[in-house]
Amino acid sequence: MGLLWNTTNEIDDKVREIFGDAEHYLLVNKYNAPAKRLAQLLLWGLYYLWDNTRQYILYFDAKGISEKDTSGTLKGQFLMMPWHEIEDLTVERKRNRAILTFTHLGKKLSYEIPFTGPIYKGNDTRLERLERARWNRI
Repeated sequence: MGLLWNTTNEIDDKVREIFGDAEHYLLVNKYNAPAKRLAQLLLWGLYYLWDNTRQYILYFDAKGISEKDTSGTLKGQFLMMPWHEIEDLTVERKRNRAILTFTHLGKKLSYEIPFTGPIYKGNDTRLERLERARWNRI
């Protein structure tokens, strides 16, 4: 939903305003495995549509990963997930996207990182930079 309301420049400006730079973030979508998506579709219908269109900004720094749901608005706070609470961070690259998965306080979180489309411009470059910098961990 966020891609309908927000532009790439607005997202860059918001990240720069809060964190001081716009190089260490990714614009991502919530990712559910195919089996989970099918179950949600069958059981909850409209919830499935809403849940699978949620868009986030993930910002990586020495403290951890900051997450912001941008579905509809850029207002609001980022949620901080410190590195000491994060386990098993992996990236699985596919053709025009990557899947970022990690465990935060026992809960598995997955995000799709699209590389194509005007709103996702620069995601591939930023992902490579973050991987080289080891996600800006200390």
